[in-house]
Amino acid sequence: MSSPHPRLNLGIVAHVDAGKTTLTERLLYETGVSTHLGRVDHGDTVTDADDIERRRGITIRSAVVSFTVGDLKVNLIDTPGHADFVAEVERALAVLDGAVLVVSTVEGIQAQTRALIRTMERLGIPFLVFANKIDRVGASGSLDEIREALAGDAIALNQPVGLGSRSATVRPRRGPDFADELADRLSLVDESVLAAYVDGSPPAPADLLASLVRATATGRVHPVVFGAALTGVGVCDVLEAIATYLPPAGGSPTDALHANVFKIERDAAGHPLAYVRMRGGTLTSRDDVVRHHRDGTGQVTAVPGRAKRVTTYLAGSTTSDRPAVAGDIACVTGLPDAEIGDQLGRWDPAYGLRLFPPPGLESVVVARDPADRARLYDAVRLLSAQDPLIDARLDGPMEGVGQELTVSLYGEVQREVLVARLAEEFGIDAEVSASRVVHVERVAGVGEWAVRVRTGNASVAYRVEPGPVGSGGRYVMGTERGYLLPAHHRAIEETVPRVMARGLLGWRVVDWLVTLTDARFSAPTPPAGYYRDLTERALRRALREAGTRECEPVSAFEVEVPEESFTAVLHVLTAAGATPGLPTFAGGRCTVSGTIPTRSVHGVEHGLPELTGGRGFLVTEPAGYCPVS
Repeated sequence: MSSPHPRLNLGIVAHVDAGKTTLTERLLYETGVSTHLGRVDHGDTVTDADDIERRRGITIRSAVVSFTVGDLKVNLIDTPGHADFVAEVERALAVLDGAVLVVSTVEGIQAQTRALIRTMERLGIPFLVFANKIDRVGASGSLDEIREALAGDAIALNQPVGLGSRSATVRPRRGPDFADELADRLSLVDESVLAAYVDGSPPAPADLLASLVRATATGRVHPVVFGAALTGVGVCDVLEAIATYLPPAGGSPTDALHANVFKIERDAAGHPLAYVRMRGGTLTSRDDVVRHHRDGTGQVTAVPGRAKRVTTYLAGSTTSDRPAVAGDIACVTGLPDAEIGDQLGRWDPAYGLRLFPPPGLESVVVARDPADRARLYDAVRLLSAQDPLIDARLDGPMEGVGQELTVSLYGEVQREVLVARLAEEFGIDAEVSASRVVHVERVAGVGEWAVRVRTGNASVAYRVEPGPVGSGGRYVMGTERGYLLPAHHRAIEETVPRVMARGLLGWRVVDWLVTLTDARFSAPTPPAGYYRDLTERALRRALREAGTRECEPVSAFEVEVPEESFTAVLHVLTAAGATPGLPTFAGGRCTVSGTIPTRSVHGVEHGLPELTGGRGFLVTEPAGYCPVS
């Protein structure tokens, strides 16, 4: 079996307000998928179908729509641009074959844009650039800022005319001057072009375009298209560039099945709907499949299941009951326990990596009506299935008594959206507390403790000690397995991580090693519940013996500012607790990197535009934890 047409899973990525969703609407219109041009400010876009998205004018959840360019089937994934929904962006990036990066020719390259560029470069995702809003006052036709932000080069495929006016348009770049620029730039990345130069025989235009295709696929060059998505200028050039320069999906329908789950929603009947990217093979309705799931400790388990219904995209958001083949995005029902990150057919660790830091904030969610408390927990757990990093959990000293429903969040906009979704989708009036930075605890020393039940027929002993940094947590059985029954071992293995999820100071304990050093039972056979209670008591006491240190998250940062703003920015960084390195100066700009407490990043980001006249940017990424001073 062979795929009738090549597939391309395409992402539209950008900083918020760059025109990402507007470009998506134009692409659907120009390819005949839609007959109406939706607008973000009118709240009638195809991809922002959620009422909250339309009301706020932002994309919150990735939407999938399909169109064709010639014989190329494109599954387009419109991703959020707001930094609070970076987890949704991460899941979309993991399934892309190529991308269009939208930048504004007025506002220029933003900090979030640079973070997206670096992530795509790290993943090896080929992308072209759409330089949007050439019809706005203040638009720039220069490629200097774009080139400065890229690891590779940038080559403009068209040229803006009437820049900065409502009548702005574009014209294609052709002729000897364009060929000369192509040859000059491609000779730096393509040996065949350089060899032609050395031999004194300039490459033919067809050879130069073939070289540009190869250079784009490897990320050494990024084609740039100027235009205005709102008026449609340059959009046909984008479509042509997508079909010409971005490589289609690999894999074969005859390969063994391999697919990864990147999104979970619910169908009209309320059943879980898993969105999967087909990496290889074919998946048909009613196929038996093996689902691989990795838990919080990194353990991968294989779970048998059946795909009751498999649908793929036809045009726009319309789907059809057809087999999914390599390169497709498919919607699968019948896998009720599937979670984001699961893989079907086989497990490949390369597709299980995190790209962005986990949320650094947490909030407590409370139902205003106490009668809604149970429904609230169920509702937030359903939302956690769609976004696992929300990490809904009950925190408190005693099971079911005085426990708080806590969620992890990236920022205030996400917090507001959570309240709105609880009200509109579940009818629950909830209040989400102000966010606080998430700290962790590290085991400070070694602690051991043994405990037995009063009847004397069950006992355990544990040793707690620090594990390697970054290891998470590890439980080791240091006794013969036959000393306990299988049910006893299961009770212990379930209880250990639950105990370590809340340390002495109320934070999650990380990078720990727990060893069961002794375990016994005698007649009459004790129930498994004894070992849950014993483990809770012994482990808590061993942890107190070892002690813990409270640690706060720190971020590695890189800030680039105009040279004249450096002193003021350096003062703000040091006041925020940052540890900057030595600065470098080039071209009238200064770059400095170092580490900064994550709690201070938000304040520095918001103060940077005023300090630098809007010409500075800050990029951060997680750099672990440091003890709280």
